[in-house]
Amino acid sequence: MADTKQSGAVRCVIVTPEQTSLDTKARSVTLPLFDGLRGVGHGHSPFIGRLGAGEVRIVGEQGGPADAVRRLFVEGGFVEVAHDSVTVITQRAVPADKVDAAAARAELEKISGTRATGDEAIEAKIKAEEAARALVRTASRAR
Repeated sequence: MADTKQSGAVRCVIVTPEQTSLDTKARSVTLPLFDGLRGVGHGHSPFIGRLGAGEVRIVGEQGGPADAVRRLFVEGGFVEVAHDSVTVITQRAVPADKVDAAAARAELEKISGTRATGDEAIEAKIKAEEAARALVRTASRAR
């Protein structure tokens, strides 16, 4: 990958247990941290964060063929920002245009319709509903 220091870009790598889902240069990356969104650009201070379920938004380099916005749904994991690079490690990464909106809505309805009893089951249901809602939002933005 080309040197990002001279181009004013950040390198964005998204990795799942199965594969490297994305490895590209970008002007900026917006991440769904567990407690809100955070944007990262060239020269950003290093940090490590915990991801929530949501959309990673990657704005390509200006003037190049990658001058477009890419969106991927990620479900949890971690992000490391250091030296003009963003590394996302997640269990699931799906390009937004590959998300089936009808299936995502059906999954949300199924989860919402289930009953949970006990603290652990309720917490698991809440997390599953949050992830399903984020998937539905990602699918609706991809159009």
